[in-house]
Amino acid sequence: MTVESPIQIFVGTEKEQLLALKVLEYSIHKHSTLPVQVTPLFAAIEQIGINIPVIKDKQKQPRTPFSFQRFTIPELKSYRGRAIYLDSDMQVFQDIKELWLWNFDGADILSVYEPESSQRSSQFSVMVLNCEQLTWKIEDLIEDLNRGKWTYEQLMFELAPAKKISQVLPSEWNDLERYQPGKTALTHYTDMPNQPWLNVSNPLGWLWCQELFAAIQDKIISLKFVEEQVKKGWVRPSLIYQLKHEIIDPLSLSKEVIKRDERLFTPPHAWRKPIKFLMEQSYLPERIKRIIYRLYAEARYVYQQR
Repeated sequence: MTVESPIQIFVGTEKEQLLALKVLEYSIHKHSTLPVQVTPLFAAIEQIGINIPVIKDKQKQPRTPFSFQRFTIPELKSYRGRAIYLDSDMQVFQDIKELWLWNFDGADILSVYEPESSQRSSQFSVMVLNCEQLTWKIEDLIEDLNRGKWTYEQLMFELAPAKKISQVLPSEWNDLERYQPGKTALTHYTDMPNQPWLNVSNPLGWLWCQELFAAIQDKIISLKFVEEQVKKGWVRPSLIYQLKHEIIDPLSLSKEVIKRDERLFTPPHAWRKPIKFLMEQSYLPERIKRIIYRLYAEARYVYQQR
């Protein structure tokens, strides 16, 4: 078997999650025995100029800004070879070569099965894609979604455009808010409000922060970079306090430090909720909606440039 190198990993993310992305990338490289190339999808899509069309039906609009990014991967790979897809809110503990070398056995996509005992649905947040067989274009997929060929749920949770999906990858490669030392290969911080870089209350916060400490010690991530992310409003301020005082577990932070987060920090995803609510109100004239959104966009830009 000829091994394609480097391992090409595409990550669904946005600029607000750059710190999480860098920690994920560090954890991948730390355990990989093969060369790895990690690419944030928003950057690759922007560089090549792929256009993701607007969804007309509000019920079919993406749940996150990067929901549809994964469908651009085969095109980004020029429909050749294989690729791995990951979300940015993850952390890797084993050699990702295991996924890279997995035999497709005729499948278009390999995904992780979720154990029945977890009572959670399987996800397509960890995938190996057979780019030679996935000949779709994102514009066509969105057009099919717009005209009702499939529902949003069928597109995102069943990957309806794929002809053959094999859920054969071990559940340890997408442990949803779980971590078992020596067994977990990848932890997925799926609970957005409690992600360790946004909130101190995640029981596994120490695990992610420990990785961040190691990345800083190895000079892969700088304290200055973390400070910039805090200044932009993308990361909780208490993370700087943790780093400067060498407190790995955020649950050990004082009430005073935690209250400062509550006073000064609103996670990026929470900013969007009231705007989305207003955009969905039928009684508001379109002109007013455009003004509200423009003001929101300008305020967000100014805040990020501080």
